[in-house]
Amino acid sequence: MNKLAPTIAAIVFDSGGVLLKHRHAFLEPAAVTEALREFSIGVGEQHAVQTVRAALDWLSSQAGSTTTEETAAAQRVEYYRRLLAGVGASASLELVTRLRDRLEGPESVEPFPEVREVLDALRARGLKLGVLSDGWASTIHLYERLGLADCFQSWTFSAVVGCCKPDPRIFAAAECDLCVEPAHILFVDDLPANVEGALRCGWQAVWLNRAGDQPAIHPSRTIRDLRELAFYCGVSLNV
Repeated sequence: MNKLAPTIAAIVFDSGGVLLKHRHAFLEPAAVTEALREFSIGVGEQHAVQTVRAALDWLSSQAGSTTTEETAAAQRVEYYRRLLAGVGASASLELVTRLRDRLEGPESVEPFPEVREVLDALRARGLKLGVLSDGWASTIHLYERLGLADCFQSWTFSAVVGCCKPDPRIFAAAECDLCVEPAHILFVDDLPANVEGALRCGWQAVWLNRAGDQPAIHPSRTIRDLRELAFYCGVSLNV
């Protein structure tokens, strides 16, 4: 992939799948089974599969009503209540909280290995960095815990703007926050539709295709990890 012309003033990243690696253990029957057994709740894996599927179907059915972070939190509590009830266990708030903490604790999310090095190198180059995510503003606290929040000058969240990618309004909100013209912003996302949305808004954009899925949007707009992005921007890494 060729290096970019020196017109990039800001780089905006999607969060999950680009900067952070989430292990969605609460969606994995094997992980749920293991966690329940730690709480002395015995359940067969096939039963766990059926229970997780039923609880997840319910959670998915609520997607359209998730208008606030408080609503989302209440729905997640109900998800765990349904998991516990599905295996015949007490669905007390205490047990719900313990199960949620076990499956969604700090170890369930971490930066991809190259993230800190790449962000530091891009900042040293004088580039503005931002996060544009379909999520809640409280995501900033996660970045603070991981020691990455200081890398970013701009945060744009769908829950604040009121729309999700690839809606042009969320890209416009990020532009406004960055005070950078769209042609001078580079966007990185792991979903092709969002990359295409950024391009339609006049941004530069690359698809982060960590899994090597095919077909790529366009070979010159595809990277496999963020180290390639640094090279793309003409930034040297200490490797």
